[in-house]
Parts: sequence; structure tokens; C-alpha cells
Amino acid sequence: MKKAVLAAMAAATLMFSVGQAQADDFPTHAITMICSWGAGGGSDAQLRFVAGLMEKELGQPIKVENRTGGGGAVGWSALARAKPDGYTIGQLTAELAMDHWITPAVTVSYKDFDALALMNEDAATVTISATAPYKTYEEFVQYLKDNPGKVRGGATSVGGIWHVAMGKWLDSIGLPVNAITYIPTSGSAEAYKEMAAGGIDACFTSVAESATMYKTGKAVGLAVMSDKRDPKFPDIPTMAERGTDIQVGTWRGIGLPKGVPAERRAKLMAALKKATSDPAYLKFMEDRGFGVKYLEGEDFYNYMKASDEALGGALKALGLAK
Repeated sequence: MKKAVLAAMAAATLMFSVGQAQADDFPTHAITMICSWGAGGGSDAQLRFVAGLMEKELGQPIKVENRTGGGGAVGWSALARAKPDGYTIGQLTAELAMDHWITPAVTVSYKDFDALALMNEDAATVTISATAPYKTYEEFVQYLKDNPGKVRGGATSVGGIWHVAMGKWLDSIGLPVNAITYIPTSGSAEAYKEMAAGGIDACFTSVAESATMYKTGKAVGLAVMSDKRDPKFPDIPTMAERGTDIQVGTWRGIGLPKGVPAERRAKLMAALKKATSDPAYLKFMEDRGFGVKYLEGEDFYNYMKASDEALGGALKALGLAK
């Protein structure tokens, strides 16, 4: 009996030691990184670049899997259901804060994840055609008040992030969302073609998407919906400077299924932090025109919560929340 007890104790000690070693050695095999968007797009490109840098730090391959569909919900649902062992991580984007408001069947939200880090933010702008009769922010707001529905605005499909940004801005200055007649397009490129042709008067895209129009003098940036000015166009004031402190835009970060052990979260976060501070990554982001913003853990979680509340409110104002 005594020998049996000692043997059991030895086996338990061995199992604990092996388990502890495995935890300390994490990761010991490949990691899967889920992208909810298609291969070749901006979100996919950023994720693959980051994955390549994280591999060097973690010493294991990271396989990016594109799980598309449902406006991102397919990929996020797969991530939320994954085993919380640190071997499945995934990209979270601004649409996570919108889908469940628009489509009742989508139940996944920021609450279903442990936040690792925010990597990118591209704030919306208030941009007008250079040929418009109003030239300043104040003149534009007054024109909208005096001429409800006359201004044609665009940037994306109905319910897209830039449509929501327009609605949030109008609501924040006390105007109804139909103060601007919204012209849906396939995206910012088409919207600015329409602006150049005189079919659209105002756009609400990111600074990066507006940059060419600014540089060629075909459009004027009146405000950026961020907490700080964009360093590439420092003359464009923030909304807070315009008297309305709203922050709206698209963003990208990395999340985990809830319950990943703290030491593994810490290793992943350290690798991600090193990757996003790498000069090669920063050049990649600059070349793509992506804005860099980094928030870790609880700060990122609170950021997603605030984004969910802001975008949900805008969708309600637009009549798109179900």
C-alpha cells in the first residue's frame, strides 16, 4: 500500500512538472490566426505581416486562416468557440461593434473575447468638395441647417462604417441624419470619383483614403473624428477642437477566446508588442496609409466597449439597428 501511494505521488509530481514545463515552453507548435476578411485585402495584409514578425519572437509558425462571411461574424464566432489554450488567436475589427446591432442573428460581440492589443485606427473625417459653396467647418454646418437634404454625402454602402460615421457626426451636432442625402457607393475610391464629377458634395472616409484628394486640391478636410490630429495632415483639427468630442473610425486589433492562461496571454502580448514596434511594420503601415494606435489588454477591451456603444448609437439614429 505504501509503495502504491508513493508511486501515485511520483506520477502526480511528474504530470505536474510536465504540465508546468509545457506552460513555460509555450508555444510548442503552430498557432492559428483567424482573419474574418478575405485574402488580399487590407485587414488580411496587415495580419499576415504581423504574423510573420510574431513568428520570429515565438519560435513557431503562425498560420493565417481566412474565415469569411456574415460581415465578419463567421470568423469571430470560430475564434470565440476555439479552445482557450493560446494556440488560436484572431483579428477583431470595427465591424465587430456593428454587426450584432444590424443583424439580430449575430450574437458575437467584444464581450466574447479577451483583448490582446489594438494595432490600428483610421479615424473618419468630415471632407467637402473644394468647389462647394461653403469653405469652412462653420459654414458647412450652417449650410446643412439652412438646406436640409440638399448636400449629397457618400463613402461606402448603407450601414458601412463611413455611413455610420456620418450619422454619428450629424447626431452629435444636433442635426437629423437625413440632413445629408446619403449616396451609397462601393467604397471611398468610387465616392471620390463621384465627388470629382460633382455627384457627391461631402465624404466621411479616413484621412488615408482622402489623402490624394487633399493633395490635388480637389477636396478639403474640415475635421478628423479622433482624439488627436493626423501627423500627415496636421492642419485638420479634431472634432474636439470643433466643439464636439466624438471619435469614430475603423480599427483592427488581436483578441483571444476567453480563458487563455495569463502566462500565455503575456507571451503573445509581448510578441505582438515587439512586432508592432518593428521598423518594418511601421513602414508597412505608413506605405499603406494605415494609422498606428496601440492599446493593450483592458485598455483595448474598454476601447471596444466604447466603440460598440458609439456605433450602436449611430446605427439607431440612422434607423439601421434592429
